[in-house]
Amino acid sequence: MKIFKNIFCLIFLSLTSFMYSKSFSIQIIQKNGSESVVFDASYLIEQSVMDYFFDNAFIVSNSPVIIQKKNESIENELHKSFEAAQEGSLDYLIETTVFYNLSESNNPEEASLNNIDKVEWKVVSLENEQTLDSGVATPGKYRNDEEGLVFFSKELAQYIKIAMEKKGW
Repeated sequence: MKIFKNIFCLIFLSLTSFMYSKSFSIQIIQKNGSESVVFDASYLIEQSVMDYFFDNAFIVSNSPVIIQKKNESIENELHKSFEAAQEGSLDYLIETTVFYNLSESNNPEEASLNNIDKVEWKVVSLENEQTLDSGVATPGKYRNDEEGLVFFSKELAQYIKIAMEKKGW
């Protein structure tokens, strides 16, 4: 019986070491949009990025969307998000800032690419608080509707994943 127990423990440890998955929390920051309402596009980007990574065997989490008001710092909110991710024993925090351009929008709250100027992202290690990589994605080649926004968001997630794989993630 002791032999079977030792073999089982060895197999279990071997399998769990192969099944370890990287984990992260995504923090969406809404900028130049509404200062009181989180737009559907911000939620859709967050959900699409999380779905992409989840479908690729990552452990994902999120914090509430932060609305960055003009001339106000969001450092306290980012710090809370960072601490929550650390408490959850996650590996990384992906800060994703959605910059809105609503000057010509007929419906600013609509989940469409026309309302988004660009999306900046950066990956921060929760272990040493170092920024590991960052980038910018600009919409444009997809349809200006909710489906186009989802495709753009998944492309954004692919950019992040490829950048992190190059860094040994």
